[in-house]
Amino acid sequence: MLRMKPGPWLTRRAVVQAAGAAAWMAHARGQELRPTMGMWVWGERVLSPDGMTAFADAHGIDTLFVYVSPAGAKALLDGKASAVAAVRAMREGSRRVYAVAGEPDWSHGGDSMPEHAALLVRLAMATPLFDGLHFDVEPNALSEWGAPNSRPALIAGTEKFYAMLRASAPGVVIDAAVNPVFATLPSGSRTFLEALILHVNSVSIMAYRTSIARSLDWAAPAVTQVAAAKRSWRLGVLVDANPNEPGTSWFGTPREKFLSAMQSLDSLIATRFPNSHYAGLTIEGYDGLALIYAN
Repeated sequence: MLRMKPGPWLTRRAVVQAAGAAAWMAHARGQELRPTMGMWVWGERVLSPDGMTAFADAHGIDTLFVYVSPAGAKALLDGKASAVAAVRAMREGSRRVYAVAGEPDWSHGGDSMPEHAALLVRLAMATPLFDGLHFDVEPNALSEWGAPNSRPALIAGTEKFYAMLRASAPGVVIDAAVNPVFATLPSGSRTFLEALILHVNSVSIMAYRTSIARSLDWAAPAVTQVAAAKRSWRLGVLVDANPNEPGTSWFGTPREKFLSAMQSLDSLIATRFPNSHYAGLTIEGYDGLALIYAN
């Protein structure tokens, strides 16, 4: 786990004291502390809509990161009425919706955009259906990431992907899911994260920990670099089952305990990282969150 180095952010003790005071004052005023929350949505919800949009309405989800399959992208480009209606319903009430795709092997650095990514770029350039694109390219999920001699090529390949993406989609809002470790890895004169964020508008930092303090400590170097680049960021919170990595997921947490923890997390972020372009939490993902809210 990465530890935060001394810097412009407040000490943990000061953060806890300030957040506690803010929570007490809000409670005293009878106000609900409700964090700004986005949500990742996987599955084929564009072609086969279900109750996800109604769930987002009911629970104040302000941003959706919705997986769009190649078939879904083609249906939207062709103007298929049911698919277009599904996306428009997701955007009701000023909710922002990003089209999502990404595979670890996109970090291999091909000379052309992967077909799936190219379809989403066409979708963003040709239609007003989405507020932006979100890519989840995780080179760290590949087996060769663990080999020190292979990692630099994967870093370079990931940067190449995002550079091609930006060149092919000028003016399109692009968000990238990033692992906090990217802020510690070199890429030329920069870190991997510093090089990547040159090509995107915002990032979602996947510092998945059920200990709030550990999550914030792990995310801190990434937050520092993203803030310096004047990019907005969200903090990812895992709620889908992840039994192979204990301590990373809130899966199965009782509803009230989870909501209280998210209120505390959001308040601590705002206090610990002031003026850092923080944009809220993003929950991974809808299915796990629906189970929590059903408890």
